[in-house]
Amino acid sequence: MSVIYAFLKEHHVPVFQYDFLMEYLFASDGDIDFHNPERSFSEQEFFSFLEGASRHAGLAAFVEKYGGRVLPDAGIYAFSIVAYHQFWSSLLLARHIRKINPHAVIVFGGPFITIKPPEFFLRYGIADYWIKGSGELPLLMLHRILQGTKDISIDEVPGIIHLNSPNPLGTAKSSLPAEQEPPPDFEGLALDTYRYDHHLIGSKTLFLPYRTSKGCPSRCSFCTGRLVDRYDCKSADKVVSELSALAQKYRTNAFQFADASVNGNPRLLSTICDRLVESLPNIRWYAYSRVNGFSTELLNKAKKAGCFALFWGVESAHQPTVELLGKNFKAEKMYDLLDQASELEIKNYVHIMFNTPHESTEVIESFARLVDRYIDSDYVTFLPQRFLLEPQSSMFERPDKYGLKNIHRVETSQFEREQFIYGEVGGPDHHGVEERNARHRKSLANYLERIHYRNMLQASSSSLVRRLPSGWISYIERHSVSSRFMRWIHLILMRIIRSTTPELREQL
Repeated sequence: MSVIYAFLKEHHVPVFQYDFLMEYLFASDGDIDFHNPERSFSEQEFFSFLEGASRHAGLAAFVEKYGGRVLPDAGIYAFSIVAYHQFWSSLLLARHIRKINPHAVIVFGGPFITIKPPEFFLRYGIADYWIKGSGELPLLMLHRILQGTKDISIDEVPGIIHLNSPNPLGTAKSSLPAEQEPPPDFEGLALDTYRYDHHLIGSKTLFLPYRTSKGCPSRCSFCTGRLVDRYDCKSADKVVSELSALAQKYRTNAFQFADASVNGNPRLLSTICDRLVESLPNIRWYAYSRVNGFSTELLNKAKKAGCFALFWGVESAHQPTVELLGKNFKAEKMYDLLDQASELEIKNYVHIMFNTPHESTEVIESFARLVDRYIDSDYVTFLPQRFLLEPQSSMFERPDKYGLKNIHRVETSQFEREQFIYGEVGGPDHHGVEERNARHRKSLANYLERIHYRNMLQASSSSLVRRLPSGWISYIERHSVSSRFMRWIHLILMRIIRSTTPELREQL
């Protein structure tokens, strides 16, 4: 959002930016809750309110709170939408804008709109235009059209979709080369709301998001990230000069490199690290990374250049599953990198999946070995999640290649991610897959509990609490069901842990 804001400013477009997400996530317990709609509203109540057919106090309060802060007489309102819940919130605010400023142009864009097929969002109307791909050029051209420029027609705008488009389903994405992307400009945002106490860096830390590259260099079979942007890198000169200017302007040395994979171009990252040591010796940063493209030498350079944490999209420690998921690394190398990064005191956040397709006891055993090896490490945190088959992923589009068959959508709330069930070629049908997944979740329950408690302990500000064994707490919880004494001990422990744990933020 703040990159698009900077681009429009550079082209002399009068523009304001608003970001209500941090407030909604971390400072507004009373707001509507899309994650738990039963608690605050039903689907019927939401869509009835959206259509103006009924009133709902909670939804009305949400619209009044956030919509009331938006400039009431702008010419264009553009929403950058990343995920489902932002889409529904954008519909609410856009409907509000329609009422107070009926002649305004409303535009929806962002990764959610880019990935989703047009038939999903076109049926909701409300927006005048939808943008697939980078929003900089489309918004600039829309502004010029509204200003009366005669040499641009709406159908010449890249990535644009509208109800009168000659071919809305075949619209090509808009793109902007990474080297032309300006650094983010956070003017007008309440930056103090982005500061928080971080257990690795310090109190009231302001992390600025910045990306050295666009798009994802990987082609994971289960992921749709490849659909957002073509992979493209900025030059080392551009990266270092822009980071230096941002650090000086906003008086912080902490950055979140918002790349899909910071080491997608290892040679470029090596050069950037060398330059950062010279130009920004006090910088501190974290990033997402991939196993392929990191070496011992590059890890050492990253550490010297201020890297304090890396997120690894490992997904599995079982070699055949690694290959099925399109990760294309050797499990032995993954272990070596986690060991080396830990020795350098780089914190490792390891994404790992369970209930993957064709999951066998060997896959579960590999999961268990990985967790057993690092569960007590101060430098490794596991982030487990259940596999979900993503529409538009390669695995979804070409199921026969991955041994899947009979894919069917599961009926869920519209406010949840789409979920699909499937059978396996030469294996169980979808009922058998679900039964196997339930058995495997049960066999992994102890490991998932230990991970849960270990993550809580690692975030504690108390060194004594951080030393508590996660397995011990998990044991107490399991026995609290049948023992009043164990239940009492577990309650006391949870109070102590929560009282010493600062508010956790999504990115760390």
